[in-house]
Amino acid sequence: MSISLSVLSWISYTALAGGLYLLGLVIHRLYLSPLRHFPGPKLAAATQWYVTYYEMWYRGGGMFTRHIKELHAKYGPIVRINPWELHIDDPEFYETIYPPSASFDKLSVFENRFGIPTAAFSTAAHAVHKKRRAALSLFFTKSRIQARSPSYSSSLTRSLAYGDEPSFINTPTWQTPFVCAMDALVKSIHLNCQFPFMVPLANAIPEWILLKTPSFGPVVQFRRSLDERIRRLFDPEEKRQAAEEPSYKNATVFEVLLASSLPPEELTQTRLQHEAVSIVGAGFDTTREMLATIAYHVLANPETYRKLRDELHTAIPDPSQILTWAELQQLPYLSAWIEEGLRIGFGTVQRSPRISPTPFIYGKYTIPPGTPISEDTYHMHTNEHVFPDPKTYRPERWLGNLRGSDGVKQLSRYNVAFGRGGRMCLGMQLAYAAMYMMITTLIRRFDFELFETTCEDVEFYYDWLVPHAQLNSKGVPVLVEMAS
Repeated sequence: MSISLSVLSWISYTALAGGLYLLGLVIHRLYLSPLRHFPGPKLAAATQWYVTYYEMWYRGGGMFTRHIKELHAKYGPIVRINPWELHIDDPEFYETIYPPSASFDKLSVFENRFGIPTAAFSTAAHAVHKKRRAALSLFFTKSRIQARSPSYSSSLTRSLAYGDEPSFINTPTWQTPFVCAMDALVKSIHLNCQFPFMVPLANAIPEWILLKTPSFGPVVQFRRSLDERIRRLFDPEEKRQAAEEPSYKNATVFEVLLASSLPPEELTQTRLQHEAVSIVGAGFDTTREMLATIAYHVLANPETYRKLRDELHTAIPDPSQILTWAELQQLPYLSAWIEEGLRIGFGTVQRSPRISPTPFIYGKYTIPPGTPISEDTYHMHTNEHVFPDPKTYRPERWLGNLRGSDGVKQLSRYNVAFGRGGRMCLGMQLAYAAMYMMITTLIRRFDFELFETTCEDVEFYYDWLVPHAQLNSKGVPVLVEMAS
């Protein structure tokens, strides 16, 4: 009996202590935190579970970015979105948070979003990111991309990254293991962020079990193929042949990294795998969603479609002779079409917090050093002061030397689909080249008509880093004929 009472007493005291600790934590966050004066919901200031609810469960998860817009409508341009983080909705402040040269760190909890923490994209520490990015930048030079532009196709990014060309159209549903793997990766980001232990837990599960699960099986298969390709790079015979027949122009990302000045600890098989997954994932999903969005809006607006076709027919009389990327960039309506597609398609929508070692000044507020602070593409591209009637696809807004809301900056400075600053997307030129070449080839050689498709099939609904439509979206089915 006494033992039972002792156990009950211990449980009671533990529960009381835990309750008092949580109460003290909430009181500190609400009334003693350096962020206590910033506007926002009290529940968000009190607990990270506020974010978790919108990222994981509300309407299926992936809803926090859209919810932040509601918070700004209620509380103003600066909002405390969780106990330690602020979000700003101000186009003129964007480049202060994301300047071209500043030693800002990323929020470390985002490192494991895709289970690839050592990729340059994931790296939180500024100094480490800088050296990793410098090595990767050799792979994305504009001259190198222009040299390869004639070969661009739907398998572009994966082919250039590590020399493989998957067949997407030979699968009845187009759901190849690669596509399934990419979908599984992006849909796991909020789980990995909110519960960081999930990545090491998943890595500890035997592969034969993961292969039998619908979500993890394609990812395991994808990574196995990468591992085999990387393993061959470290084979002495492979190294000897590469040394005898160097071809930097056709080098894969693996070979570019191995030829860089990175130290040996940065060139392990794990590091190379993480970089490859990062590059392919970013290049595949963003480009896929962007092209689907552009295709819908152009085909849904016959006058826009006609103008684009007329420009391409004039510039390219023979559809079998597509112009170079550099030449296509001189076509004003095509360029405006792509810029508007980037604006309304966003690129990525999830916030990317920066941490400054010095204070930020925003209006009447002094933001303490070490505070994660962010803006995002969704808020920038739907700001009515910069882009009137932001939900309307209107390429004409990009024609001429137009200015933004401050009357000084060019309108293009507010298109942040590739981010800004020292961490902006390395693959920007690659993405532009892909869109110019692919769109031109398709529109010049074929005629398209939407088939049972509505705006809801492409409209941003879920934030899985990249914007996704509702789950019942069937994509953008079209009827296709050879161009007349």
